[in-house]
Amino acid sequence: MNENILNQVYAYIDSKKDEIIQELITLASIKSVSDENSVVKPFGQGCIDVLECMLEKGDIQGFKTRNYENYVGCIELDNEASASIGLWSHLDVVPEGDDWLTPPYSPTIKDGFLFGRGVGDNKSAAIGVFFIQQALRDLNIKTKHNIQLYLGTNEEVGMKDVEYFVKNYEVPKFSLVPDAGFPGVCGEFGRVRYILKSRNKLSSQVKEIGAGMAFNIIPNHAYVVLEDNGIDLESIPSNYQVTQENNCIKIEAFGKSSHAAFPEGGINAIHQLTTLLCNLNLCENDKEIFKFITHVNDDSYGTFLGFNKTDEISGQTVSSGTVLRFNDGHVELLNDCRHCVTDTNDRIIEMIQKKSDEYQFDVEIVEKSKPSYIDSNGEIVQTITKIYQEYTGNEHKMFIGKGGTYAGQIPNALATGIVLKGKNPKPEYIKPGHGGAHQPDELLPIDGYIEGIKLLATILLNVDEII
Repeated sequence: MNENILNQVYAYIDSKKDEIIQELITLASIKSVSDENSVVKPFGQGCIDVLECMLEKGDIQGFKTRNYENYVGCIELDNEASASIGLWSHLDVVPEGDDWLTPPYSPTIKDGFLFGRGVGDNKSAAIGVFFIQQALRDLNIKTKHNIQLYLGTNEEVGMKDVEYFVKNYEVPKFSLVPDAGFPGVCGEFGRVRYILKSRNKLSSQVKEIGAGMAFNIIPNHAYVVLEDNGIDLESIPSNYQVTQENNCIKIEAFGKSSHAAFPEGGINAIHQLTTLLCNLNLCENDKEIFKFITHVNDDSYGTFLGFNKTDEISGQTVSSGTVLRFNDGHVELLNDCRHCVTDTNDRIIEMIQKKSDEYQFDVEIVEKSKPSYIDSNGEIVQTITKIYQEYTGNEHKMFIGKGGTYAGQIPNALATGIVLKGKNPKPEYIKPGHGGAHQPDELLPIDGYIEGIKLLATILLNVDEII
């Protein structure tokens, strides 16, 4: 790619820095948690509002826009080409949770960072690509392909948005998904989301129990309300919070939230809670139920359920129980599994069902997707890796991702980044378990974001030349 053209694009992005951040603030001010059960279809009013907001920005800039039945939107830089490159972002976010330093939907600039739910995952990609489109148009840089920005609304919940699109509409010739780190991932782990449901009811001593908000978040809080039938409160360790009301006690357990794809950095509050419950003065039926849930979460690799596996191509399978629900006396544990590319959905499900049956639990498979893999020695992967290494001076290479992005659902797609990390160290006042995607105090390093937009533009222009 011509160095002069790239320098023009870089200068353009730098000149728009303040405008880029303000546009992102506008977008991140909209609460857009995808809700498949909403009466407003397909995924709730918040997702419709944020999609319409972004498409209106495209209309104002004079781009072609299209709304695909509120599942997906598209803003297109039309170069009258016969084929297109798609860049996919998602506008839905995970629930905000608690314990924020700043209001999650009032994005705040502080110390070189932008704080707010969705500023990193993944509304930053939508705004970043949108300004790359403007740069190419305003600088009169003609690409071989039309450049299409796709805007999803259900990525965090089940990706039914992109499933709908792929089923009903033509996909681009090639797609980039700026929802991973640079240089990118050349494949994705397989996924199985499943619910374990106790066949037996808990006793009447258990009045309430719950934890977690979403499949893909390791919960940092779990609680149970028990009828006080002579429970020895002094035996409960001090790291649990105990309150008494009438003839009941409420026990709260605390952990550290993290993305379910990367559970090693988290502490699962469900495991903290059920471990304690196994040692309290409860009936044997209740203890057996809690014992199974505890063992499921003894590690984050599916060991107890029998499908722990690692391979040289992709790495370690992960699986965590992330949401605990109480339904008519029955306990339900929602689980998120990402398995290595040499494993299969069918084997994982078979092992889950076999072990669950032993402990009188039923299994509901909520979602599954096969692993994907692009040849790491192919021209596209090698080109993007080289661009990243030359731009940053780092030797990082692509790997197989656990995060689960649209790239695993769209033919001819590869996930890459939107933020160049390392430009701004995380502030010291950000507590452990805070600051990342899906965590309280989600933050975006502004300088790293601007550099990431420029790097993504470089990748896009080079991919445009070689595909």
